Amino acid sequence: MELLFCNLLVDAPSSTNLTSSPHNTTLLRGSSLSLKCSTDANPEDLEYQLYFKGHFIENNSSGLFNVNATEDGVYTCVPINKVGTGDNATISISVVGKLHCLSLYSFCI
Repeated sequence: MELLFCNLLVDAPSSTNLTSSPHNTTLLRGSSLSLKCSTDANPEDLEYQLYFKGHFIENNSSGLFNVNATEDGVYTCVPINKVGTGDNATISISVVGKLHCLSLYSFCI
């Protein structure tokens, strides 16, 4: 959606991107995960909302989120400016438990 205010073109966020650090999307349970949401928008005064499995987690203006990986699921970033809600971006995370191995038999549980 584009609107014209005082001869300036303004638009809702678009081309939203959500990246993770570490870049590997399979993580050990309890690991820290940093997510970065970015988008193109005018005006650039944005609020980023983060959801996990469709449930709201938090919001901020930086687009940087730190979470603990506890279960598999999809994170979704929703950028918003005064024009409207922008395109969403998602990233799917897989979480694995810690392995406990018995070295004598090379058997892991």
